[in-house]
Amino acid sequence: MYLAGMEPQRLPFGKLILYGFGIFGWSLSLNIVSTLLSYMYLPPAEENTDLVSLVPQTTYLYVFNIIALVMASGRLIDAMADPIIANLSDRLRHPLGRRIPLMRLAPAFVAVFCTLMFTPPVKGESMENVRWLALVQIGYYVFFAMYVIPYNALLAELGHYPNGKMHLSTAQSVGFMAGVFAASTITKAATLFPDALGDLRQLQYAVGVYNAAGAVCMWLPAFLIDERKYCRPANASEPLLQSLRTALRVRNFRIFAFADAVFFMSIALISSGLLYYITAMLGMSREDGYLYMGIMLFTTLLMYYPVNVLEKKYSKKMLIIFAFGALSVVFFGICFLGRIPLPPWSQAALLMVSFGLFDSFLGILPNTVVADIAHAEAHRSGQNKEGMFFGMRALFQKLGQTMGVMLFMMLTLYGKDPGNDTGLRMSGAAGGVLCALAAAVYVLYREKEDEV
Repeated sequence: MYLAGMEPQRLPFGKLILYGFGIFGWSLSLNIVSTLLSYMYLPPAEENTDLVSLVPQTTYLYVFNIIALVMASGRLIDAMADPIIANLSDRLRHPLGRRIPLMRLAPAFVAVFCTLMFTPPVKGESMENVRWLALVQIGYYVFFAMYVIPYNALLAELGHYPNGKMHLSTAQSVGFMAGVFAASTITKAATLFPDALGDLRQLQYAVGVYNAAGAVCMWLPAFLIDERKYCRPANASEPLLQSLRTALRVRNFRIFAFADAVFFMSIALISSGLLYYITAMLGMSREDGYLYMGIMLFTTLLMYYPVNVLEKKYSKKMLIIFAFGALSVVFFGICFLGRIPLPPWSQAALLMVSFGLFDSFLGILPNTVVADIAHAEAHRSGQNKEGMFFGMRALFQKLGQTMGVMLFMMLTLYGKDPGNDTGLRMSGAAGGVLCALAAAVYVLYREKEDEV
């Protein structure tokens, strides 16, 4: 399976931390887009902000608004690029390795394109803003994939020692959740810029600063982890279409990818709606959103040790199904926000604690499942295609996220403002149904097939 060469070293703890910084950087960027983009281009009606709609509120086929179609088209183009980038990374022959060269190239472009997505040319409702967003987001997502796919593939390659995959996946999950929290502080950070700039300009400056910081974090593992030292030399020579067919022929991978895509569809729904839930349903300030994301992050971090312990006692399959089912109940709870006889702050805190408890399982375990599938397939075929498996996972994730964003924007047509929030409540119910579906699909997964 492996090319001849020296046995790779175990990744030191300090390098493990650096690996976590990489996902913090791209999680920060991704979650700024997820939570803020639709809010900025199509804000809810509020009296305490000067944000205005930046795109026409045109509806197509009675359910699709223009912002949903634009965002979906960008993600679909991005998804189509994922297998190409994955195959390029798997087959790359470079003195620095298969993954690091792309990881060094991408961060600057990710930061620039993300910032440009938030700087439309017209400060008001305009089709020019639609065309701008449609073009710029393609560049963003392509370079984003150019970093994330090789980065994730490294998990399978660096984690060659006992419990290595769990350690790396835990570092990933901590970094990702830290990025979620940091992204949630952006509306608060925007207020540090002079009020005279106005809400829109304040947010744009904050986006630029956050993206610069994210790029630096993404570069840390790319420049400070030596792939040649900590990974086994690997062989992958299959062309793109053959590699795609090989990955999709793996039954377990198809089941995992479908369940994962459905779950990420639900996550996209809830991420897109977070600021709306806080402002329109609970009547709180958007600047307070980071407090509740902090509660979720703290809860998730507390759960990482129990998850690592439980993974040694129970099967990953059982724990993943449990987490899907529990999150289904949590998402249905969104339907009742603002109507529960509790203070708004306690409702928001309860939602975030509940989400953090169960999302911690899905922050760690799925990446190790993909690594197990890739490792088992490498033993069967002699081809190391970790990049393709993680790239195909990314493709299915993005398809799910695209449909989730589209569904959320469709549901806003039924109400997204204080006193008229039916669409927001429907999004919670939709998220609950999707998580229940993911649990039902994952029952079909055959865990023993990936034991090597």
